[in-house]
Amino acid sequence: MLVVKDAKSNQIPLDYFVDPVTKEPLIQDDDELIGSGGARYSYHSERFWSFMPVEKSRSDKGWDTWDRLQQNGASSYSNDPTNNLGITRRKDFLDFAEFCQFRGLVLDIGCGPQKWPSHMRYGKYEEVTFLGIDPLIGEQPRQYGFIHGLGEFLPFRNDLFDQALFVTSLDHFLLPVAGLKEARRVIKPHGELCVWIGEKSKNAPRPSMSPKWYRDLEIPQGADDPFHFKRFDMRQFEQFVAEANLKIKLKKMIRIDEYRQNIFYKLVK
Repeated sequence: MLVVKDAKSNQIPLDYFVDPVTKEPLIQDDDELIGSGGARYSYHSERFWSFMPVEKSRSDKGWDTWDRLQQNGASSYSNDPTNNLGITRRKDFLDFAEFCQFRGLVLDIGCGPQKWPSHMRYGKYEEVTFLGIDPLIGEQPRQYGFIHGLGEFLPFRNDLFDQALFVTSLDHFLLPVAGLKEARRVIKPHGELCVWIGEKSKNAPRPSMSPKWYRDLEIPQGADDPFHFKRFDMRQFEQFVAEANLKIKLKKMIRIDEYRQNIFYKLVK
């Protein structure tokens, strides 16, 4: 039986949290948590904590491009959620859930704006507690514990989670290796990091017609397309894995068509 501790009935224990930038303990002050450098993180009226790091920690100039890509992504989610979000009983999300075999305390990094992601809602697994973190606030309240924040700056203490997930989210990161290193930090010594990347050939034909909302999107400077800094392939991703000091435990490739495939990974410390 699936048991999920959601944000409404089961608040996330405060001792899970650390300052997302310094990784130091936090001090509670009513509806705020105060970091060692004086940064304040607030509790939203929709009953979630916001741990978006202060601007000085986002020093890379690429964050301006990232902000615009996030706006473009939000447009795709609102205009065409079925094709751009896991909200239905899609086979690819079920395949990923089966591959991961979720267990224990699970963190979904880049969980998206939807209230109940498909891999959580429709996957078959025993008792599990999901938490999710995303820079988009999205639908609230969620059906699981939600945190507003960034994958490159996780506000969780070391060795906390049994599993962490990147469900087609890592190619939206400005700093994917930093995201992998953060995920490595917060999983237990024998925990797992489950990653789903989509590989698309550069020779893939463009759609003969695109909707107006898509045609109106601008590709910001430094980005490969309206939604991604760079669409990396399997070889590039596995280089990121090595740089993050992670090891590949298991890999599965599922062909979609002659131009596209999904690749699932289980990574360990």
